[in-house]
Amino acid sequence: MSSDDGERSLGLAGLLSDWYWEQDSELRLAHVSAHLRDKVGIDPQAVLGRQRWEYPALNLSAADWERHRAQLERRESFRDFEIRRVADDGRKVWLSISGEPRFDHTGRFLGYHGIGRDITAQKRTEELLALEHAVARCLSHADTVSGGLQAALRAICELEGWDYGRYFSLDAATGALRFEEGWFAREPAVEQLLERSRMLWQEGKAVWSSEAGRLDLPRPASAGAPATFAFAAVSAGKTVGMLAFSGQAASQPDQRLLETARALGSLFGQFVQRKQAEESLRDSEARFRSLTHLSSDFFWESDAQNRLSVLVHGPGYGQTRSGFGVLGKPLWEIASTSPDEAGWEAHQAVLSSHLPFRDFEFARITGEGATRHFSLSGQPRFSADGAFLGYRGVGRDVTEIALSRERIATLAYTDPLTGLANRTSLGPALEQAIERARRNRFRLAGLFIDLDGFKQINDRHGHAAGDAFLQEVAKRVRRSLRASDLVARLGGDEFFVVLEQVQDAPAVERVVNKLVAELLRLYDVRGTKARVSASVGISLFPDDSSDAATLIEHADKAMYSAKQAGKNAYCLYAMPLPLATTAAIGP
Repeated sequence: MSSDDGERSLGLAGLLSDWYWEQDSELRLAHVSAHLRDKVGIDPQAVLGRQRWEYPALNLSAADWERHRAQLERRESFRDFEIRRVADDGRKVWLSISGEPRFDHTGRFLGYHGIGRDITAQKRTEELLALEHAVARCLSHADTVSGGLQAALRAICELEGWDYGRYFSLDAATGALRFEEGWFAREPAVEQLLERSRMLWQEGKAVWSSEAGRLDLPRPASAGAPATFAFAAVSAGKTVGMLAFSGQAASQPDQRLLETARALGSLFGQFVQRKQAEESLRDSEARFRSLTHLSSDFFWESDAQNRLSVLVHGPGYGQTRSGFGVLGKPLWEIASTSPDEAGWEAHQAVLSSHLPFRDFEFARITGEGATRHFSLSGQPRFSADGAFLGYRGVGRDVTEIALSRERIATLAYTDPLTGLANRTSLGPALEQAIERARRNRFRLAGLFIDLDGFKQINDRHGHAAGDAFLQEVAKRVRRSLRASDLVARLGGDEFFVVLEQVQDAPAVERVVNKLVAELLRLYDVRGTKARVSASVGISLFPDDSSDAATLIEHADKAMYSAKQAGKNAYCLYAMPLPLATTAAIGP
């Protein structure tokens, strides 16, 4: 390579990377540009003359290094080899290394040269996204409030390195905080007490903390007070509790964690409110069931052909409310809104078997135009010689209970701020969409949308203006798509769109251009005028994603590529990602 070629290569490397490096034929680092210190805080002089595996990496095992060394011994090029190290100032940083072998004109191996990038910010974003997903899974799969809080607190402590996690409920009337649930990985103070009092308990003596405090033993240097990080659990714009995390080895939360805390607080708040609503409903149903032993709304009978023959209403419950109005027909021949055909067939099978049943629910529109929900319980009737005569039973109007269940379902699967689907409901809905696409052999696209500059709106005008802004964004996204397209808010200023039955990538790009142009129009929310662009990542099924989780992951990576390309752009995911198609979107 000529000197001019070398200069051009170094110049190009500077554009595509953060630093340049070279290894000799023994794979020792022979040159590292000074940008390594500027970008990640590692002194290049400290690594020169050493092989990479001679100094520790936090994420790589001996087997990982052995595989990398074998690749180098085969003189293969490599891309995006990720290493996590401790910088000179104690920070943990991520490096991405790419390289290719060098040979002279005779083919003799000279070593390797390549480039490096600082991917710490990208990795931190991925960690916090994984944290949100983990907390959402813990809460959505929990059967009880206690179990959900325990699992979610543990997930946060383990992923972020906190020793303790606690949830406090907020009394709306008094403003008092009350401890509800907690999780801890270790108790440093207790460990220190046991260590300092070793001589006492080894002799079989009991130990009390004040007694241990008088021991004439040196105290550990780490015996200081733990650091604490706290944020609010919020539902429907109101604080319902507080989350507090503490630990002795914890570092100060970075800006990304502070932003993620708001999304986590919303997940906790919605979970607690939903579980409280479910518990209230269960109590209400239990009270209602206890009362049905004393009374019911109506009594009914049917004949041997399961046709309704007798209907007697209880005191204070008029016939117009039940909406039956027709005797001489089986219930499934009277127009109803639920259950579906399969539900009616299952009920008919029970009746054909002459079995008793309890709490069979159905709904129909009454003569007044209102939808009422009913619950029936019945016992078969037989003559003295065993002939089937029909059924006899009681019925209840359970409309209020049914509506409460629907409200709880909405709370669980809908984002309360925008009315869009939330992260919990996106997963199952996307899996169903992919199954339809796989069965019918058509393409599906996932769009990961992240607003550019939304944080500045929150910082300048407050969260109330930010919430109103997100509501307007949700309306614009919804208006720009088909009614059948799924739109979900993942949290913060992130949205996900599922486009079914798309022909090809150009068709998706046309939709994206229309969508982003709509989002770029000037906003005027509560007197605040602003213009915000969006970065969009696109992943296609089955072209580059085979399941729902991979589709979201690839769309997310493509979105970050769009941001790195200058924002206000979209990127189509492809393998490898650095070669993905990226396009700027004009205003």
